[in-house]
Amino acid sequence: MPRSPAAFPTTFYLVLLLTGIASFLVHELAHWLTGLVLGYEMVATLNSVTPMGSVTPRDLALIAGAGPLLTVGQGLLGFWLVWKSRSHLGFALLYIAFFMRLVAAGVSDFNPNDEAKLSQLLGLGTWTLPVLVVGGLLALVVVASRRLQLKLRDQLLCYLVASVAVTLVVGVDMALWPRG
Repeated sequence: MPRSPAAFPTTFYLVLLLTGIASFLVHELAHWLTGLVLGYEMVATLNSVTPMGSVTPRDLALIAGAGPLLTVGQGLLGFWLVWKSRSHLGFALLYIAFFMRLVAAGVSDFNPNDEAKLSQLLGLGTWTLPVLVVGGLLALVVVASRRLQLKLRDQLLCYLVASVAVTLVVGVDMALWPRG
């Protein structure tokens, strides 16, 4: 019978924390690289990437979509690893992908996240893509959780660790690159 992450020592939660931090960096790197490939000078922090100068709507959509596309890919890879081999690293990849996009969508009312910007650029309204991405990743987390036979305690610990990862990245970003 497979063990749930709670059956492991704290190393699983350390992996989850490190996955959370690394996922932010890779997500922003996708935006940055896309902008560079399209020929723009890019400014990057731990939690944001901005093209310098004027950007065409098409290129803005490509830059905005690159991070979420990579993060959704990470979630799909994680789900595949859980499905194929009940991988706990796979669950960490999937859970962090879901959590990152959930938190980003949560601030979209006052600061539209990548999916919200892309959704607006595509004429789909602000919430179409955020709801689809978060809903799709949530469905995968539910299925993966059942596959791994996770308990409420496991989910709560994952939530707490993911919250710490997001807080660390956003807090350090704000400390190093204050805005306004």
